[in-house]
Amino acid sequence: MNWGYKILTAFIIFCLTIIGFVIFFMNQKVDVVTDNYYEKELKYQDQLNRVNRTRALKDSLTMVNTGKEIKITFPNAPDKPSAKDFILLYRPSDNKMDVKIPVMTDSSRTQVVSIGRLDKGFWKLQINWTSSGSEYYYESAFVVK
Repeated sequence: MNWGYKILTAFIIFCLTIIGFVIFFMNQKVDVVTDNYYEKELKYQDQLNRVNRTRALKDSLTMVNTGKEIKITFPNAPDKPSAKDFILLYRPSDNKMDVKIPVMTDSSRTQVVSIGRLDKGFWKLQINWTSSGSEYYYESAFVVK
């Protein structure tokens, strides 16, 4: 085997390796944070305003994690349930596991969310609610053991 065949063999091995990498990486699962990322980015100032309104509340939203459920007490109850009022249990590692629950508080402005069926691991609790015409947002992280 002369040097010409060695160069050709090395080039073919290199090309096959690159093709193998391309095929491997094209078959990897990719989860994005949200499907409509650019639309949400354009409305990010509205999100900042919601967060600032929530921080400015006299009483803060409280969240108590008992391990099997999360008890959420709102500082100001939502006027009436709407599509904008929801609790999202967000799993950063797999968006197919996300759970969206409507905000339905009792007379003491409390809602209990069961987390017993959630897979173990890191989760984020994201709450959007409207009260007196103003929108609010709260986010907290928790771990299901």
